[in-house]
Amino acid sequence: MNRRRTPAPGLSRPLVWAVLLHVVLIVLLTAGIDWWKREPAPPAGQPIEAEVIDPAALDAARQQMEAAEQARRQAERERAEQAQAEQERIEQLRRAREREQQRAEAAAEQRKQAEAEARQAAEQAERERQAAAEAKRQAEAAAAKAAAQKAAAEKARAEAAKRAADQKAAEERARAEAAKRAAAEQAAQKAAAERAAAQKAAAERAAAEKAAAERAAAEKAAAERAASEKAAAERAAAQRAAAAEAAAAAEFQRYVAAIQRQVQARWRKPLNWPPTLECNLRVKLLPSGAVVSAQAVNCGSDPMFVESVEQAVMAASPLQVPTDIGLFNAYFRNFVFVFKADAG
Repeated sequence: MNRRRTPAPGLSRPLVWAVLLHVVLIVLLTAGIDWWKREPAPPAGQPIEAEVIDPAALDAARQQMEAAEQARRQAERERAEQAQAEQERIEQLRRAREREQQRAEAAAEQRKQAEAEARQAAEQAERERQAAAEAKRQAEAAAAKAAAQKAAAEKARAEAAKRAADQKAAEERARAEAAKRAAAEQAAQKAAAERAAAQKAAAERAAAEKAAAERAAAEKAAAERAASEKAAAERAAAQRAAAAEAAAAAEFQRYVAAIQRQVQARWRKPLNWPPTLECNLRVKLLPSGAVVSAQAVNCGSDPMFVESVEQAVMAASPLQVPTDIGLFNAYFRNFVFVFKADAG
């Protein structure tokens, strides 16, 4: 519902003053212009009389008019804002009434649905009660029938049990007589078996003693042969190992001599070198003979000599090494090479 708006308090008076100031200013300007146009020119020689308008008064009047205009615009903006706020409030109230009406309709629908569900539940409960009563009646009838059948079955089982007991007693008597006869036969068989077992045990003991003596003699002979063969094999292995070691040592010396010649060929002798110098170098090689590193470990105190020997070993790479990888790994992969300065 729209309500008639009332003007905001305090705004009518500035508006009146603004209108009055506009009227006064227009009157002053009009009067001044008409006077200026209608005033006749004074005769020559007579003094001119003029009315002076104060500029400060004009500025003040203009400022008041501008302030009144600003106040009017501000009042209009505030009225527009208040009208917008009132419209929004009315719209919010309308939406709230709509939401309340929707909630009321939903509640009514829920009540209606709940009543329908209650009726259905009552009808279902009545159907279940009737079905339970019918099931109880059928169960009672079935129980009575089962009780009669049970009684008849128990009577039949009792009669069958009596017949089975009589038959079992007769069978037990027959089994007892048969067991008695079987026990007598078993005792006779046991005595005969014991005699046969005693004879068999005596024969087996004699055969076992003979076999044990034969095995002991054979084992002793085999042990003596194995000991003799082991001693011979150990002597042969020692001889082979000694021969292999000697051959490896000879092969090692052969390759060392070849390496000595290679290094000697690459060695640049320093000035005033003493011929009796020797140099022990830790040399690391690859299977191809390529030198990985050469480092003097005991080479005297002459640094020029030490450096010349190390450079000679590196310059002689690849060195001559055996193609047998086992021999190479055992003697040449990482070995100490004794370089003799006077070997050449």
